[in-house]
Amino acid sequence: MSASAPSAVRGLVDNASRKRALGLDAAGGVLVTSRPADVRWLLCGRGRPIDASAPTSPYTVVLDSAGASVLYPDIEDSRVRAEEPFDELGYELVPYRWHEGHGLVDTPPVLDALRLELDGDELACYRTSGAAVANAMRETLAQLRPEWTELRTAAELAARARARGFTTPVVLVAGDARQLVHRHPLPTEAALGRHALLAVTAEREGLHVSMTRLVSFGPPPHELAELVRAAAEVDAAYLAASRPGATLGEVFAAGAEAYAAQGFPEEWRLHHQGGLTGYRGREVFAVPGEPTPIPERAALAWNPSVTGGAKSEDTVLLTPDGLEVVTRTPDLGEIATAPIPRPAIVVLAAA
Repeated sequence: MSASAPSAVRGLVDNASRKRALGLDAAGGVLVTSRPADVRWLLCGRGRPIDASAPTSPYTVVLDSAGASVLYPDIEDSRVRAEEPFDELGYELVPYRWHEGHGLVDTPPVLDALRLELDGDELACYRTSGAAVANAMRETLAQLRPEWTELRTAAELAARARARGFTTPVVLVAGDARQLVHRHPLPTEAALGRHALLAVTAEREGLHVSMTRLVSFGPPPHELAELVRAAAEVDAAYLAASRPGATLGEVFAAGAEAYAAQGFPEEWRLHHQGGLTGYRGREVFAVPGEPTPIPERAALAWNPSVTGGAKSEDTVLLTPDGLEVVTRTPDLGEIATAPIPRPAIVVLAAA
């Protein structure tokens, strides 16, 4: 995100009500966090992880009533100053000796709710990132062959995302046999065969983009096409119910009703349905009765599925102007659902 944008930390430290809510206005009040989602949000998308699998960030952000600082191992100093100059965002840079540590302990998490409301820079980032992930998927699908293994397919998709500056915490691929059974198909050496499912969650500038596409080499099996249509209708119901102020529990209920209307009343029990996305793959999952309200400007990723190989998933922005699918691929085929068309099975040339 642009260095000229108001930093998240400035909005926290200069806002009296937020300072009171976080306890930063009191004498000695301090917030310390090395949680990856907190750090990327506070650093306006900067602060790329060195180890994407690490439970903590290599950077620790410290906020108090007087100001803000970023602590990091001294062996990262040259790279931080050259490539991620946090001082441009108003932070004091505090390198510490890598072998000694900084000795601070994270305070309890308090930023989760604040991360959910997106600002203009985050919305713009989502638009460019969504288009980039969609292009990575589009290019991957254009190369597929029935004899490709799931592992080769996953590598192709991850590589095309990586070339666009993303990390890929989730890459799922299932060929025709495993697609019918598994909701989270980690890729194997099995061949794709007649049809396949590809899913990815990719992260860039801290924000996560998720999408799924199904492919068929030649006309898809009739039963699979019918199941995909049912999943698309459920996805559309989730989107129709996604309004500012609606709770995730209320939207979940609309999806559950849609499952029943499609003749699959118990399918929601077999896979999570998605929810609010952002600085984590899912910031808040939608479950029955979930009280979290949807902000006026937010990112959502619903992913309903139906046993037998069907799933529907895109990343969608909600703004005062309505819903915007940032990973939409109308050129690959869509199902005419309301309020927004959902992806159809992508038909590729048979071998």
